[in-house]
Amino acid sequence: MKHIASAVLLSALILTAAAPFTAFAEDSTETSEITEYEKDTIFEQNGLEFKLYQTEPPRLEVRRCLSEEAEIEIPEVVNGIIVDSIGEYSFEKVKTLVSLRLPESVRFIRNHAFFQCSRLRDLSFPNCLENIEFMAFSNCDHLSPIRLNKGLTELGFAAFQSCGEVRALTVPPGVELFSDYACNFTHDLYTLRFCSGVQKIGSHAAQNNYYQKRVIIPPSVTEIGDHAIGYLFQKGEYQGLNEAVIYGAKGTAAETYAKENGMPFEEFNFNYGDINNDGSITAVDASAVLSEYARTSSDGEGTGFTEAQKLKADLNDDFRVNAVDASKILSYYAYTATGGNDTPEVFFFLR
Repeated sequence: MKHIASAVLLSALILTAAAPFTAFAEDSTETSEITEYEKDTIFEQNGLEFKLYQTEPPRLEVRRCLSEEAEIEIPEVVNGIIVDSIGEYSFEKVKTLVSLRLPESVRFIRNHAFFQCSRLRDLSFPNCLENIEFMAFSNCDHLSPIRLNKGLTELGFAAFQSCGEVRALTVPPGVELFSDYACNFTHDLYTLRFCSGVQKIGSHAAQNNYYQKRVIIPPSVTEIGDHAIGYLFQKGEYQGLNEAVIYGAKGTAAETYAKENGMPFEEFNFNYGDINNDGSITAVDASAVLSEYARTSSDGEGTGFTEAQKLKADLNDDFRVNAVDASKILSYYAYTATGGNDTPEVFFFLR
């Protein structure tokens, strides 16, 4: 009964509805004045070096990190000019960096920007971010969690390669191509989820993820490259992962890939949070989750959830169905009741 009481109490604490996405505003009066600076002018502020890489409209990118501080906050505006890019190699091998705060103005994270930032743990991806380029976060060993923004449209080659502590990654709907080696050697990546809108998964994209448990692939994906999922590559040979399960719709590229590569396949309808499959997410679904939590917390008796129901109910990707998930369902119910229009997968798994 203690578990049930705790569940009911926690579910009552409904999270506030997610703030709607708003793009970074156009230059204000203070930042729209014509500057006298020439292209490639260098500025320094907050232990960072900035370069004026564009003059119409004027825009800055971070060129180099000069600081050895563990926590760094990048300003939104420097000398009256918007910062919208993190430059190539700008933080490469900065071993002291643990926490980084990016401004909401950032649209681009360039090639190798955070390559081998081995201590970087805490980073929030801004709403306006559009492009994460080639190997931008490769070998960021401790970066976790990664919660991408829903407006992202490009994710480059090996962008999150060897980010070893990431447990779950959801690819936003605007990323049509999940590039080759995108999360290769992300060995603790238990859950890899593609939102509806992704069209192609590149070759070796999620290779060498030793503890992969589930990969969710929607019908929008029509092409999956060689050895993209479910393989280890060791000593010149490919080995299949025994526990990796592909979830998808019948008759899609997901099922074809699973069959051709000898991987388990589970049919899934992608209606996250809709536990009773009635086409809506309400308090009834939250109640079903709480009942499953009570069942598994006591004697474990009863019919129990199917694997598909567990996946739809596990909304924080911790492989447990509990009151936290019920609370998230209630939050989405409140969000849609007040006019929110994000899809469940965006609301639950993206920023």
